[in-house]
Amino acid sequence: MKLETINQNQHSSSATMPTLRVLHLAGSRVSNFYYNLSIIYAKEVVQPVGVNSYYAVVHPDGFWQLGISLDSLSEKMSLQDMIPRLPQIDVVVPHMFCFPGMTSFRAFFEDMLSLPVVGSPSHCTSLATNKAHTRNVVSASGVQVAKAQQLRQGEALTMKPPFVVKPTSEDNSLGVTLVWDEAQIQQALRVGFEHGETLLVEDYIPGREVRVGVVESGGKLWVPPMIEYLVTKEHPIRTLHDKYDLQSDGTPESQPEKPVAKPICPANVEPELFEKLANAAKTAHIALGCRDYSLYDFRVHAETNEPYLLEAGLFWAFGKISMISRMLQADGQNLEDVALELWSVAANRTRVACGSLFK
Repeated sequence: MKLETINQNQHSSSATMPTLRVLHLAGSRVSNFYYNLSIIYAKEVVQPVGVNSYYAVVHPDGFWQLGISLDSLSEKMSLQDMIPRLPQIDVVVPHMFCFPGMTSFRAFFEDMLSLPVVGSPSHCTSLATNKAHTRNVVSASGVQVAKAQQLRQGEALTMKPPFVVKPTSEDNSLGVTLVWDEAQIQQALRVGFEHGETLLVEDYIPGREVRVGVVESGGKLWVPPMIEYLVTKEHPIRTLHDKYDLQSDGTPESQPEKPVAKPICPANVEPELFEKLANAAKTAHIALGCRDYSLYDFRVHAETNEPYLLEAGLFWAFGKISMISRMLQADGQNLEDVALELWSVAANRTRVACGSLFK
């Protein structure tokens, strides 16, 4: 199944195409790590014909910059000064990966400023950024998850190795440890609690790791070609270094050219397994209340070939380096067309006059 094509009138000529005014929301209030990560992806966002792009970037110090590109940003300003300077815009495309960026900032722009945001609403992203809550919701809808325990400081651990320790609301493998024996437990818990107050201790599923995307188009859910990360016996789970090359200060610089767990797209997934993964991903999309698109990590058990959902990732930065973008390109889709379609749908979803807030 292919994505619905954009109305042919939109392709007739740039002269007759209505301009879509897009605000790209980037940066982070949390840390330089998440600020750099956001900028890496925001730099790569596609620029479809018929789109005027603007950028609003927040820094860890709480100050903002505005501009028509990341290379021509204003001087730093407070939030109070930034809001009246926003131009008229039709839709917000978020490129933020920290917890507030996935939740509070989406709510601020969509619920407070009445500007439609591409992607899932804030109440959905708040749910999905918590791995324990995600598990509870999707498993209640029939999606298979591994046995796990949620753990706070001082509580007794009842799980037995091998298991994976991970903070419930952290991303990018920060604070994650694969524990093979009891001698490794205390160190794994210490590292995990450095990144969050609550941990998820989850049975290790030996086997393949597959990423599955879901895209909404024409009122239907569509699953593009999947990505497999080639984990090995010596490197059984993905780490932060599989995802990013780091600078000397520990912040992301770029995606690695040669990660140990190499991503392959399209994944070599037989039809029966593809259907299981696709159905599980679409079920999770609906159960979590996702909108526009969603992304999921699965482990496929080496012995049973059964998929287990690990976590949800409700982000897509609409650049060629983004995972959903790679899936679409593997299917022969035009990334600019798909982006324009989804952004236009979002812009038409909620058109509320914002009064004198915007020039």
